[in-house]
Amino acid sequence: MGTARLPPGIMAQLRAQLPALPAKEQAVARLLLERPHEMVQVSIRRIAAEAGTSTATVTRLSRKLGLKDFRELKVALAFEVGHFSSLPPSLDVHPEDSPLTVLRKVFQAEVQALEEALAGIDGETFAQAVELLASAKRVGIFGVGSSVPVALDAYYRFLRIGLPVFMAPETHMQAVAASLMKGGEVALFISHTGRSRELLDSVREAAQSGASIIALTSFARSLLVDKATVALVAPVREAAFRVEAMATRVVHLAVVDALYVALALRLDQAAWSLARSQQAIDAQRVRGKEDAFR
Repeated sequence: MGTARLPPGIMAQLRAQLPALPAKEQAVARLLLERPHEMVQVSIRRIAAEAGTSTATVTRLSRKLGLKDFRELKVALAFEVGHFSSLPPSLDVHPEDSPLTVLRKVFQAEVQALEEALAGIDGETFAQAVELLASAKRVGIFGVGSSVPVALDAYYRFLRIGLPVFMAPETHMQAVAASLMKGGEVALFISHTGRSRELLDSVREAAQSGASIIALTSFARSLLVDKATVALVAPVREAAFRVEAMATRVVHLAVVDALYVALALRLDQAAWSLARSQQAIDAQRVRGKEDAFR
């Protein structure tokens, strides 16, 4: 069969579903993710044996990915491995790596993260998120921990195109702000795992208040996704040398940028808001050496 009929982003789907898979299916998924080039060459029995499970488990995992059987999974995986063949299979750094090697590996890792996440994001879901944000009476941005810089960027970008947006800087304030939201408003929650206790408190408050919830996260199954009206799942592979959400931050920033551009093209007030806010920014800039020391 042709690859055009296969669902895109098999590795991204595996990564997104990994935490919620049963243990035996997780073992198969990890094998496929860690050694994709090799796994497209071996039999279903070999994969089952190496994962310490049965061929039925491998088939069951294939069907969870929207495929008929392991044969289709191999075809999809082979297509994807070929698509990303220009990128190294491992970008982990080592103590003996030079600073230049580290620079190259980090950049290549970010490129790879963006490519793979794009393959896993559902286009229809993204369009639904744009529609919700464009029609919202007010938009709240929520994030904790390493997601705070992404949340701040989303707040600033949406503010510049005239979206009625707010953000609370601290978790207790976020819970209060979420509890005071209303129907017709939208809460955008940004979280790598979707399992942060502080963030989920605000999610619960926003849901009870009647606001629509958009989740931007890395995993397809979590309490955040369960509560979301729309879930933007951008799967991210983390290399061993990086802290948990390093590549995630880059991917989530890219999704925010895409939302910003899509909204700027759609909102009537965007052009005026951008021009007016640019005037305010320009007024803060130094015009010459004399101004710099005044």
